[in-house]
Amino acid sequence: MSSDVRSSPAGSQSRAIATPTGSRRAATSHGIPTSTGRAMSLVIVMLTVGVAVVWSLVALHQLSSSIVHESATHLDHARRTFDLARARTLDSLQAQARVMVEDPRLKSTLSTEGIDEVTVADILGDLRKLRGTGFLIVLSSDGRVFAQAGADELRGLDLSGSSVVKKAQGTSEAVAGSWVIGGKIMDLSIMPVRFGPNLVAYLVVGQAVDQDILNAVADQSGLAIATAIGQTVVLSAPSDNRARTVFAAAVGQVEGTQSRVLEIGGDTYVAAIFELEQSGQTRPRLVVAQSLTQPNATFAMIRWMMFVPPILVIIAVLFAMIAGRRIVVVRQP
Repeated sequence: MSSDVRSSPAGSQSRAIATPTGSRRAATSHGIPTSTGRAMSLVIVMLTVGVAVVWSLVALHQLSSSIVHESATHLDHARRTFDLARARTLDSLQAQARVMVEDPRLKSTLSTEGIDEVTVADILGDLRKLRGTGFLIVLSSDGRVFAQAGADELRGLDLSGSSVVKKAQGTSEAVAGSWVIGGKIMDLSIMPVRFGPNLVAYLVVGQAVDQDILNAVADQSGLAIATAIGQTVVLSAPSDNRARTVFAAAVGQVEGTQSRVLEIGGDTYVAAIFELEQSGQTRPRLVVAQSLTQPNATFAMIRWMMFVPPILVIIAVLFAMIAGRRIVVVRQP
């Protein structure tokens, strides 16, 4: 009996000692992550980082595309502004041709048989003074330059093959069009000169597309603009060397009306080329360009802010994983 009494405390002490050991073993098994847990944690972190990087890259690409698209819209607006300026010029030239063709001195002189070029040129010079700009030309009935004022480069040319001259030969109204001669784009209106029922000549009232027109369009649109014939830049606004370098690169690289991004001298530009209407067979072109330096600087802060949401997501995931590791499940005795 006495031996049973003594053995009881020993058994209780043994169980008492065994219980903390089991608790420590349980705590250890729950507190230390297994290799599978570490692998899962690594996979979760990698997936989170991957998704965050992809999201940032897509957002940056979308922002860059939006900037280029908006700039291309500005280029098209500049082209429409230039076309509108030319259209107004052509309307004015047609109106002036209708008035000047009725000048009695011009009509009577041209109807005189054997009249010389100098006399007609003097009359054209007087009429040009009234206009104050541009040029005046008298074409013979077969389309040759007979006399001119303000267009020495056209003296003696045969323009019978010009589409606008052919069009004028088939109507009695003022016809609008353009010539490209001597590297110049010339907007003009042609009106037949009749003395009674007889056609005696054609009067041409013209205005070259000059620097003033380009400067006005550039100031209104805020973009750089130029005219080109083939691969040669004729006029540009602004006319500095930097702008002409950009236009020369655009003429050599951009095809069609689709805008294109160019890297020139460390700066980024978007440029487009448009064919000019009513400009004959040489097909001169309008070149429009815009620097992306200012738009990129405007959205620089937004570019950095696009990385904030992914970074916050990564921090949240890491915090949740670290907090989960520190939770230790302790068995109660």
